[in-house]
Amino acid sequence: MSFLPALSIISLLVMLPVLLSLRKSSMPGAAEFASSCAMTAIAMALVMLAEIPSLRPLLLVGFAFLAIACLFVLAGFRSFFALPSWRPAILPLGATMVATISVLVAFGAQSTAARALIALGVAAAVFVVASISVLRLRTASDPTTRKSIVIGAAIASVTLLHIAAISPPSPVNEAGPAILIAWNFLLAAMWLLYLPILFLGVILMTHDRVIADLKTTIARDELTGALSRRAFIELGERIFAACTAHARPAAFLLLDLDYFKQINDRYGHAAGDAALGHFADTVAACVAGRGTFGRIGGEEFGIVLSDHTEGEAFLLAEEIGRTVRDTPVGRFGQPIRLTVSIGIASASEADTMTDVMVRADMALYASKADGRDRCTIAGRLQPDASARVLAAAAAQLRAAENYSLAPQLLRDTG
Repeated sequence: MSFLPALSIISLLVMLPVLLSLRKSSMPGAAEFASSCAMTAIAMALVMLAEIPSLRPLLLVGFAFLAIACLFVLAGFRSFFALPSWRPAILPLGATMVATISVLVAFGAQSTAARALIALGVAAAVFVVASISVLRLRTASDPTTRKSIVIGAAIASVTLLHIAAISPPSPVNEAGPAILIAWNFLLAAMWLLYLPILFLGVILMTHDRVIADLKTTIARDELTGALSRRAFIELGERIFAACTAHARPAAFLLLDLDYFKQINDRYGHAAGDAALGHFADTVAACVAGRGTFGRIGGEEFGIVLSDHTEGEAFLLAEEIGRTVRDTPVGRFGQPIRLTVSIGIASASEADTMTDVMVRADMALYASKADGRDRCTIAGRLQPDASARVLAAAAAQLRAAENYSLAPQLLRDTG
């Protein structure tokens, strides 16, 4: 009785709690992978016990558990990669089974053709393991690679069942030609190591997905869906640095929703939240991939535009202002008309993002002072110490807008 399968069983049982914990986190495919891991451990235990003559009937039960485990692996990949149908798995699975049975009937289990099929399946297994453990960042975004992984897993599953049921590996240390010893080692490695290493790769792959989801959650403002302040500033600094390094134009738009305090006071904070979300959706649709949009704080938002001159940024700002003006918030029984004031500044060679934001803030203050619902270009004013103080004072004035200022543009439009 060989105890080599016991090593695989132990490794599977060690990884099972990790997969179960991923299942509790609602990770797609985690339940299927956990079930497959458990069934694989049971299958290997039954096959190991079947080496005892009196327990030989357990061999067929072990093969059945192994087949079910392979199906759960395919189901896990399909769920994790959000594939719309079983076609990427069923077609190669059926074709491989038909080809395997045909070769076995025509040439026998030990023929060159049968060994070629096994070699193909082992190569598919190596591809799958490498893809999900080494190239896992690419697999998260490349549809072709995702489908290839499922196809490779289907071919590897048929090969594993072929090895387990028809061509069981001989002892690796058997005396004989080097080619035979290498072949037996290959079969033993496929039988004992493929699924344990596969589940290790799955854990790494799902771990990356969890980290990516957390980063996305942190980078997004919960209320509006725009980039959070920290993520927006960091990305904006990289964009400005890249543009200035290659002598490409870049611009910054600072947007402030007009009379937001009055919206909260007149309609309630729920309406204010709805107005912010509606405003962010409207602006994001206008930007439509032309720039990076984020929430700086309160009702202030920013847009970083690469390869945009001040004139091009001004045209986009006018489009945003017009769209916001013409798209009222249609909630709470009556539409609420919104307007936005915008300050525009472009980056020069020695500018940091802070310098550009200060100039944009000064331009935004000018838009507010000129009556709101307009956009203003900052020009080439350099933000010295007094300019920074003025910008800070402007922000405080906007935050403390007097409600006695009767808003002419904030009115019901119904």
